[in-house]
Amino acid sequence: MRRYLILMVAAMAAAAGCLEMTGPEDGMEYNQVTDPAYTPADISRWPAAAFVFAQDTCKSAEFYESLSQCTHIEADEGDIVSVVAMESMENIGYTAVLPGDRASEYMLMSEDRSPVVPRTWGSVTKVAEGQTAIVQLLRPLTSEIVLYTENTPDDFIQATLKVEGLSNAVTLYTGKETVTTPERGGEITSEGEETAAFFLPPAETDGIWTTELCIEIGGETLSTQIEIEKKDLVRAHIRIGLDFAKITSEGTIDVTVTSKSIINPKSEKTSRKTIQTSLSEFRSGNIHYTVDVMRDGKWKVEKVYDALCSNADKHSQIWNDWANKKALRDTMSYCLIDTEFPARIRVRKHTGATSSVEVRPSTYGIEAIDCGNGIIEFILPEEAQGKVSVEFGGDRQHNLFIYARRPDTQKPVAGTANVRYYGPGEHYPGTIWLQEGQTLYIDQGAKVYGNVKTNGSNITIAGHGILSGEKMTHHGDNLYSWGDFLVECNTYRSYVKNLTIRDITMIDSPGWNLIVPQTDGVTIDGVNMISWELNGDGIDIVSSRDVEINNCFIRSYDDCITLKCRFIVNPITDVSNVRISNCLIWADFARGIVVGPEAGNLKNAGYIHDITVKDCIFLQHKRGDSDDLRAAFAIGQGSDGQTALWSGDNPPRTISDVTATGLTFDNIDSKGRHTAIWQYGNSPVTMQNITLSDFRIIDSKGNRYPVMYIKTNGSNISNMKVSNFTVNGTKVTGSSGDIMIDKPANVGITIQ
Repeated sequence: MRRYLILMVAAMAAAAGCLEMTGPEDGMEYNQVTDPAYTPADISRWPAAAFVFAQDTCKSAEFYESLSQCTHIEADEGDIVSVVAMESMENIGYTAVLPGDRASEYMLMSEDRSPVVPRTWGSVTKVAEGQTAIVQLLRPLTSEIVLYTENTPDDFIQATLKVEGLSNAVTLYTGKETVTTPERGGEITSEGEETAAFFLPPAETDGIWTTELCIEIGGETLSTQIEIEKKDLVRAHIRIGLDFAKITSEGTIDVTVTSKSIINPKSEKTSRKTIQTSLSEFRSGNIHYTVDVMRDGKWKVEKVYDALCSNADKHSQIWNDWANKKALRDTMSYCLIDTEFPARIRVRKHTGATSSVEVRPSTYGIEAIDCGNGIIEFILPEEAQGKVSVEFGGDRQHNLFIYARRPDTQKPVAGTANVRYYGPGEHYPGTIWLQEGQTLYIDQGAKVYGNVKTNGSNITIAGHGILSGEKMTHHGDNLYSWGDFLVECNTYRSYVKNLTIRDITMIDSPGWNLIVPQTDGVTIDGVNMISWELNGDGIDIVSSRDVEINNCFIRSYDDCITLKCRFIVNPITDVSNVRISNCLIWADFARGIVVGPEAGNLKNAGYIHDITVKDCIFLQHKRGDSDDLRAAFAIGQGSDGQTALWSGDNPPRTISDVTATGLTFDNIDSKGRHTAIWQYGNSPVTMQNITLSDFRIIDSKGNRYPVMYIKTNGSNISNMKVSNFTVNGTKVTGSSGDIMIDKPANVGITIQ
């Protein structure tokens, strides 16, 4: 029989003209009848063939371009007539095409030996005595199987059903299915659309047909078995459905299998099963948002985390509730994404208002497309604009931060000497001590519950993962938090050099997030922070020099970035040559970026000088009350922090040579302040060489405060230059109360 397989393709081509076609008046008249309930409407146009067998030998074989051409068949009393029609000739052919061989040699077979073939119908009849015409009702030789999905999630890739353990041929003499060679399986794949295929049923109809269904979703490949009685596969319409409606809430996929006879549609059987996956925690770990990123033309789900944040409107209730026992803090969310740019992002909000949405900073010009049902899409054009706040309905307490950046090309090799590496997953190391020359690397997908202390020079903390204080003790007295710092550098307060902190995300510190005391040569780049404690400063630079702070996104209820000459080091030395640039600042209560407020004392030589702040964007400030220095950008000349901050007999040193330029205030709260300067009272001090330029205020909130407030408390400021301040595009001149000074005679200021 194998020798005929080589001829199958050529034989099919010969059907159009190479073999002699039977004339319209030759042989017995042939009529093919249909049943409108199930016969395909276009079957008369299908390619067809008629085989006649006599005494176990093929008597004739005739081929037609369409079944409608089969009008006469040469056959005699007692002959077996087999007619087949196929929807196409793809992957199917005949094992013998010339008359004269044994009847068993003539089969209709799949070319690749798999069960998957075109839709095929046929009939086998014996010519009776006295019969003058052949009348046949063709019936299905193949069955249909359909794979489909419902409530398909965005991170679904595909489902594949293996079609194996069935037949790959039909014996034309008998019309019976058979397996002629070792099994080769086919498969059906759906990428979310309804996909159908036709197959030859099993030769034996007793028992259960078992096959494998594979589902690729959310970075996992799931596998389950599908079981159908073999008898229910014959002349059947099989539908296998995957319903993902419970994938988010329960992590399950419902599978429904329905079998229905093609010629008797009322004979329907249905079975159901549920696949339990490990995706429930991955998806329902965040009940507020789902975030997807487009990768290689497909949406891929990203992990979304929650973080507490504090609302200044509740300050009197929450300010010393260090452990959040009153449960009055709000919950926001954040998502870390490693991606190339431009990056296409999809966000689904599960609860709350979705009537409007902003993607800020507004200066990025990112427009969100409303896809309906709480879903939006937007493009992050470049890595420099990869960090944004997504705010539905103007809600800034339950918003979503996106931290998107390119994959880390500086990742160290795990196991390398002097590298403490934490890979994807959760880790509970407690306190991590780093000594001189060591690197801590927290990789993308890792969440490390603990804190870090360093001792020595040449230390690096890096990675695209999370350092979290959620499991640490949050406590304090009636005035101050006494929780540990999340990252405490130079713990023993010796003089050290060369500290790099890069890209990590810091969450829920019980105290200050990052303190850098008495260090020369500091780089803090790409760091993210979310902090809800009143004493939860973001970055505290204390008596350190040559400091670069770039590309950070910091949300804090206390100061976001503060430069201090504070009593916690002895002696108090300079804070100098500090450069802050391209940061996003979100101050929920106290201050965003503040030069000070602890500015040393007269007993120590250290003072604050040579500070540059440029091209930063302030996304929020909510409390500008005049009882303290609170503003998005501030300069505070207070005590060393060991005595009363703003007045007394412990005056600070001079603050000098501070330059701030290119700052943008992006629709901060109506109760927030943009810029403020405060000085120490009762013991006059001096501030000098202050240059503020190109401040851009965007205000749609109706902010109630002046553009800048200067409170000297009787001290002095000399050589202060203010230029090119604008509010919604209108230049500030200082003549209409936009710049308020408590004692104008004490301030040597020029406004341009």
